[in-house]
Amino acid sequence: MKPTEFVKVNSQFWGDHLRSVSEHLPTSHSRELPGPLVYPRLMVLTETPDWNILELVGVSREYRSLEVKRQKADSIDQYFGGASSASDAVVVLQDERIFKDATIATEAARSALAARFAGAESLIGAEVVGSGTKLLQFAPGNYSTFERVLLASTADSSVRLHWTFLAIAIHRSEPADKYRDYLQRLESASNHLDPVGTFSVPRGEVEQRLKSDAFASTYLMHGLPDATAGEFLEQHEDILLSAFDATKLIREPYLEWRDGTPGDETALTPDFILERADGSHIIGDLKLPLLETGTKGGKKRHRSYGAPVRDGSAKLTQYEQYFQSPENRAFAQAKYGIEVTDPRKLLVIGSQETVDPTEFEGAAQANSFEIVDYDTILRLHLAARF
Repeated sequence: MKPTEFVKVNSQFWGDHLRSVSEHLPTSHSRELPGPLVYPRLMVLTETPDWNILELVGVSREYRSLEVKRQKADSIDQYFGGASSASDAVVVLQDERIFKDATIATEAARSALAARFAGAESLIGAEVVGSGTKLLQFAPGNYSTFERVLLASTADSSVRLHWTFLAIAIHRSEPADKYRDYLQRLESASNHLDPVGTFSVPRGEVEQRLKSDAFASTYLMHGLPDATAGEFLEQHEDILLSAFDATKLIREPYLEWRDGTPGDETALTPDFILERADGSHIIGDLKLPLLETGTKGGKKRHRSYGAPVRDGSAKLTQYEQYFQSPENRAFAQAKYGIEVTDPRKLLVIGSQETVDPTEFEGAAQANSFEIVDYDTILRLHLAARF
């Protein structure tokens, strides 16, 4: 199937399907639903030399016509992550495989979920865990669907989490009519109260949070068009606090070098520092869809990494080095009231961002850090409130 055909089939099918669900189910079966339905916001269509990949990302409390983003990746491994070369995949995909409400993880990543991400436990669902470093091994002729699946992979001690609202991978040799039939079977096989491409949230506190404009805006292209990192964090502080079991968030701390370390920078400014309930800390950077092009209204605009994993990891390493100095730690404690000794390091990327496995492995050899995308953080936030 040519990429243009893939775009056409998906645009028509998912537009018709989600529109039909939104027009009928919330009204005709409102009392039977466990809570309000939420819908995807963006359809990402990725072309590799051998595969076509669909992913629905973002979450909206109301159905809106899906925005379409087309992109290319070097390989299917680049898109789904995992080791660049490994024969011991956690899952070898053959024929038609459908995973729903599940977690696919390496053993090391599964351990990290339990230790580092408190909200993840309610997302685990059916577990598929293996000892290898490669998550998924694809083969021609198979149709692979991941609906509400958490993918957790590792490189050395670094971890990448990616929660998929819905992702489908098919080999480019498959014809359009066969793929269309497959989508129709997915639709027919799903429970009428749990349509494919949607999910329900419990009534009550979570339902009220979905009505928040700030919450909804987080999903719309994963950021506000003119927001700095500080503005973004101010509007979505509760999301990060609950997703990481934190009690305090410091936005864009200005960390002056006090130990005489030479260099061009007099200070470092990570996007945020989280203080967790157990007293530990997480230092993080956000990759927002903005360029550092000077200032706007006296505020520096947020950077956009050309190579998000490599460049982001390098910045996180600087933050770690800063807190290795007693003088620097004392400055941060006096200014912000935090005692940071051995912080976790977090890079937040766009949900449709590809992570090159080789780049991830290379960065992980020099630095232990975590990569989490916006949808995954927001899903962890919702899970913490269920």
